[in-house]
Amino acid sequence: MEHLKMTRDWNSLIRYALEGAEGEPFLRLLKVRLRTGSQVVSVRLENVGAKPEYVLILSLHKQLSEMRVPHSEAFTTWSFDTGTRMADEQQEQARFLLLLSEHLAALASDVGPDVLMALLSNHLPSLGAPRSSEAARRLRSSRHVDGDVRRASDKLDFVLVGLARALGRSLKYDEATTGRILDGALAQWISQLPRKLGPDAPHPL
Repeated sequence: MEHLKMTRDWNSLIRYALEGAEGEPFLRLLKVRLRTGSQVVSVRLENVGAKPEYVLILSLHKQLSEMRVPHSEAFTTWSFDTGTRMADEQQEQARFLLLLSEHLAALASDVGPDVLMALLSNHLPSLGAPRSSEAARRLRSSRHVDGDVRRASDKLDFVLVGLARALGRSLKYDEATTGRILDGALAQWISQLPRKLGPDAPHPL
């Protein structure tokens, strides 16, 4: 989450909540272009090295132009607030793979990689999502299900519920599409995991 400095005054805090971080020049420029009449025609995600960015096609007076906006929490929030979908379902899955990767990296840091691995291999199959459950069954964990794993399952459910709400409520996908996109993103994340999830493991993006 973006860092909110404690030295901000009240008005700055409210502005931050409504507009995002001050250091988001790309998003500010996009908002300016939209206020002057441009419309978003399509959005796709490109992963260039370790720096994912969104490629937006804008239309103004029937003229198309391209704008690139780096991935950020502020852009994600704006896109959800405005109901801005990606170009197609495959692109939407790519976006939610990126968001899921960030959430699960934070969860691994919070509960530990061994707890996360045990959680994925035991909890996900019980949820019954077709693709991610099948992927989770192939994971191997030597840790038994204990209190830490059970507590972590609540945190994982919280992450999944939040992402599902973004798909269904903010982006207005129906239930079947929401489930399919999130399940596909989760299955893809699991399939990119190294055999042993550890602190030096490559980030699954």
